[in-house]
Amino acid sequence: MLASRMIGKALGKGVFEISREVKEAEMKFGKENVINSTIGTFYGENENLSVLNAVENYYKNLPANELFGYASDISGSNEYKEAVKENVFDIYKDTFDKAFIGVTATPGGTGAIHNTLKAYMDCGETVLLPEFMWEAYKHLASANGLKFETYSLFDGDSFNLLDFSKKVLEMAKTQKKVLVVINDPCQNPTGYSLSLEEWKKVIEILKEATQYGKVILLNDIAYIDYDFRGSVNSRKYMTLFNGLPEDILVIMAFSMSKSFTSYGLRVGAQVAISSNKKIIEEFDVASTFLCRTSWSNTTRGGMKLLADIYSNEKLLKKVEDEREEKIVLLEKRAEIFLEESKKFGLITCPFRSGFFITIPLKENAKEIIDDLKAKKVFVLPIAGGIRVALCSVPCEKIKKLPEIIVQSIKKFNK
Repeated sequence: MLASRMIGKALGKGVFEISREVKEAEMKFGKENVINSTIGTFYGENENLSVLNAVENYYKNLPANELFGYASDISGSNEYKEAVKENVFDIYKDTFDKAFIGVTATPGGTGAIHNTLKAYMDCGETVLLPEFMWEAYKHLASANGLKFETYSLFDGDSFNLLDFSKKVLEMAKTQKKVLVVINDPCQNPTGYSLSLEEWKKVIEILKEATQYGKVILLNDIAYIDYDFRGSVNSRKYMTLFNGLPEDILVIMAFSMSKSFTSYGLRVGAQVAISSNKKIIEEFDVASTFLCRTSWSNTTRGGMKLLADIYSNEKLLKKVEDEREEKIVLLEKRAEIFLEESKKFGLITCPFRSGFFITIPLKENAKEIIDDLKAKKVFVLPIAGGIRVALCSVPCEKIKKLPEIIVQSIKKFNK
């Protein structure tokens, strides 16, 4: 009965399936005896979902027409779009004097990624993804009839510019179009963030690629507000997007999920940047069409929430102060994990900030993960390793994790 394009399409055993195993273990052994490092949402030291109180209270008090009414526009309200720009660009918002900017509201960052792949790639073409990645990139590519290749993410403790350049230029020459995904800053699943100097070299590579074809840079910034460098420094690289060649289109995938602890509201946006006004006009038309033919529009209440936060300095300050408390706790958890990892010789991918840390594994990953489950420790398997969610594990349990993981690795990898 399935359409041929859907045959073989399946998500496999992902985080939601593992969550069921975790709950069973917690019921059997007690929550205090289980380490659940699979959850990609922020949990407090009490292991309960931790939200920004200012966001929760304001949202609950929105009038019924704002919570339950349709959005005023398919592509999002003007107030929401302006609020998105305020968040994404921060103090750099007015520096884009050689660029045009378009914004379209989407259901989370996932919607932004879906729209971008659908609008800018033809069925059968190939997208370029990072070697360590959020697995949904692969599924989104597949759902849109696309193939994918990967670029190596690291050269030692740095971004692998050599392999990135090689893959981008090869694809530009053969396909005449490159759509490359860079999840930065605070990459999921490694926690890596490119330096400004690395970003400058990335931009030079993309400029070189325009000799052979069109270039679309899809920059997923879902975790940007948890960058330990702070709001201003985490966004400095964006100034490099001003005045780019016309054959480079930058699309940023914005999400309210992590920054405003509003995961289930499903509110995000595509933010497009180009030095060519016509390209942004095309973006506005295409993305609005895709919204209407995919999910119609984004939740009005979520958009109203962000718009009101950025029009109320006092409320914004409360939100940012509360978020800073979570960042401090996240830094503490990361420091503990990395110190213990060093003590027990656990190798991790280069980490800078964010929700996650990755342990690379070249072999016996399944056996290691099963052994950890037997010890009542749950981690997320990813291609090339395992992901540890700093965001959801309390400090006391974080401290135990590296030694337990090392023991399981040594058991199978001599």
